[in-house]
Amino acid sequence: MNCFFTSLRSCLTSLLVVVFSFYSYAQVGIGTATPSPSAALHVSSTSKGVLFPRLTTSQRNAISSPEFGLVVYNSTLDELQVYKRGAETSNISQSSWNMTNSASNGVYQSFLATASGILGSVELVLRNSASTLNATAYVRIYNGAGIGGTLLATSEIITPTVGYDWHKFKFLESSSMANLTSGQTYTILLTPIGSTDNFTWIGIVSDVYAGGQAGFPSSGFASSYDLPFKTFLVSPSWVNL
Repeated sequence: MNCFFTSLRSCLTSLLVVVFSFYSYAQVGIGTATPSPSAALHVSSTSKGVLFPRLTTSQRNAISSPEFGLVVYNSTLDELQVYKRGAETSNISQSSWNMTNSASNGVYQSFLATASGILGSVELVLRNSASTLNATAYVRIYNGAGIGGTLLATSEIITPTVGYDWHKFKFLESSSMANLTSGQTYTILLTPIGSTDNFTWIGIVSDVYAGGQAGFPSSGFASSYDLPFKTFLVSPSWVNL
């Protein structure tokens, strides 16, 4: 019995060593002992190829929340296909802004969706005073007016360029994108990262956008205050390679 447990512990230890070695190296070579530094998976062969999963159109459509970049061989259409975000179409473009009036970090803006669809990205006017200092941020989308509703999506993290400019925050994972319904209210929350945040979301001290209002996580909505923003919808689909 002791020999059995000793052998089991030895096997588990070996397995853990292999797993940790794999993740620390973060590269796999098949057919080569020296995978390319730029590749997580490098397959090398002069006589064989890579075979992707073979699915009928019905089987492909049954995949739950496919991620962008997923590749399959569609046996019904005899095509190698990839799942893509698709082209963006503008939903709302509330672009009035004034550089002399800036909103503090951690502010939000509610808006009324003008069309139904998947929110692919949002654009905000940010001011970054110094690129060498902490200026990273990301965006979260909530259902309803304010940030008390359900969290629907979280964007990629970006570092704004120096000065005043529009900056696009993309939602990259298809499984966690906000699905907007026309006529419903949603809220964009700009979230800074770090304790030394040297940028602001530029705003307007006037109610230029009738479909929503600006607010602060600590105090709620501000009276007669709006922030410039643009929203873009995408139409994900399977595309032939």
